[in-house]
Amino acid sequence: MAETAILERTDVVRHGRRLEYFTIGWNALEGLVAVIAGAVAGSVSLVGFGFDSFIEVISGSVLLWRMSVDADVHRRERNERRALQIVGMCFLCLAVYIAYESAADLWSKRAPEHSIPGILLACVSLVVMPLLSRAKRRVGGTSVVQR
Repeated sequence: MAETAILERTDVVRHGRRLEYFTIGWNALEGLVAVIAGAVAGSVSLVGFGFDSFIEVISGSVLLWRMSVDADVHRRERNERRALQIVGMCFLCLAVYIAYESAADLWSKRAPEHSIPGILLACVSLVVMPLLSRAKRRVGGTSVVQR
């Protein structure tokens, strides 16, 4: 029975990692498209959306690292704190960028252009992200039941 639980846990973890790798790939693509489209359109919010996607790439990478070092019980809390600090610093940098660019655009009275790629990206993300979130919740719920 214990062997079955370990095998099932291994499958759940493997599925969780695959979802996280997909998330990282998706967010990298999303970020690249958003930053390029935002730069072309002069849209701070679209570039900010792209930077947020890159922060999610960093967060996903940190999560994968955090899962890989989870077995070290003595350092678990320190590793968790470090992971949160890395992600927190990324969001702080994003906030500084958006505040600076927004103030500069207001000061110079610059309006963004329309961005069809940005609109399409937002529409696709509205479909992909909830599906991905639901899949991750299922995996997370499965791992809690198997503890």
